[in-house]
Amino acid sequence: MKFITVASFVLTLAFLTQSSSSYSQSSDWVAPKSADALKNPFTGDAASVALGQQLFSSICFVCHGNQGKGDGINAASLTKKPADLTSRSVQRQSDGALFWKISEGNPPMLTFKESLSEEQRWAVVNFVRELPKLYPPKGVVAEKDVESRKSSKESVSTKNTSPKSGAKPAKAKKSEKSTETVASVPAIKSKPFEGMIDGKFLFKNICGACHTVGKGKLVGPDLKGVQNRHGRIWLDKWIRSSQSLVKAGDPEAVRLFEEYNQSVMNDHLYLSDLQITNILDYIEMQGKDIVATSRKTTETYSKTPNYEQPKTTSAFSEILVYFLYAGFLFIIGTVLYVSLVLSKMVSQNL
Repeated sequence: MKFITVASFVLTLAFLTQSSSSYSQSSDWVAPKSADALKNPFTGDAASVALGQQLFSSICFVCHGNQGKGDGINAASLTKKPADLTSRSVQRQSDGALFWKISEGNPPMLTFKESLSEEQRWAVVNFVRELPKLYPPKGVVAEKDVESRKSSKESVSTKNTSPKSGAKPAKAKKSEKSTETVASVPAIKSKPFEGMIDGKFLFKNICGACHTVGKGKLVGPDLKGVQNRHGRIWLDKWIRSSQSLVKAGDPEAVRLFEEYNQSVMNDHLYLSDLQITNILDYIEMQGKDIVATSRKTTETYSKTPNYEQPKTTSAFSEILVYFLYAGFLFIIGTVLYVSLVLSKMVSQNL
């Protein structure tokens, strides 16, 4: 009986453990409670919101979409669907929690604590707060439409019950609020950075959050000399869709994917051939400038005259030199004395 009781207890415990494990795997990404204590130093700052909009339009839109709905250009290629930032589940989180998530990341979402400053991360948080105002969630829009329809029907029924005979029923007017909301939402760009061909601008706004040229590894590898490691045709494919190469089993793509902890590089299918060429040209030019600067520094250093440092001697070597000098003088003195004595003896004999 005791054995059956213990066995049932163990089975129950295993079931609960497995249930909690499966729940944690399926549950949403939750920031630690300590993140809620982080205070937003830029709350209500219009300049911070503007900066956040710029950063969002340069970095975040590729996954979260221009409206933050989670339908960005790269969303389809990701293993996890990006969050709808206008949803209540996101908006009810504290500023500190959003800041923590932007900082730490959660694959396939990248970590930005190294590539973005604290001020920039808070700016993104502040712009995320503005997204529901610019692009209301579908449920909110539907509720407003229902309310507007109800109000229009009530106005029609009120006019129909008026004492005036022969009056035609008035047509329902569209809600002014809903019209203003739709009009305030800017049109979505089908191709971000369309018409922009400046390689430096494109690199800083698309690649700069994850890569450097000559300043070491950031989120992704340092791109200095990348064209010596990979051909341009391969780089073009990698930039457009790195995961396509990984799934196709390309050895170099798989190696890089594993080396960087399976962090998914964003797809850039929206870039034209000319834009990619200009980005690669800018990277190559920056790499050459770094090499040229390094050579100049080396040449300048090599031309600098080398001043000999005074040689340091030990006490033993100094004593040895002293005895050598003393011995040399003793020998000279002895030779002179002997020669003097001999000369005297010779003179006496004569």
